[in-house]
Amino acid sequence: MTHDEVQSHILAVRRGPGANCSSIGSAVEMLFLSATAGVAIVSAVSAALRPHDDDDPPPETPPVEAPPAPPSADP
Repeated sequence: MTHDEVQSHILAVRRGPGANCSSIGSAVEMLFLSATAGVAIVSAVSAALRPHDDDDPPPETPPVEAPPAPPSADP
């Protein structure tokens, strides 16, 4: 392929970040950006809504009784 043939296949050259990218490339970039923002928002909300252990002491629960021993078989 000669230099003239290569130049005839180039329609346009764009400058800038991701300028020669297809539209799906831009969509994937926005997908990653929105996923990162979504994770940050969800983690901030879950940290704000988590129950605080310092508010109320846990209620006293009675100790669990041991089950009765099985009857022993005397031979």
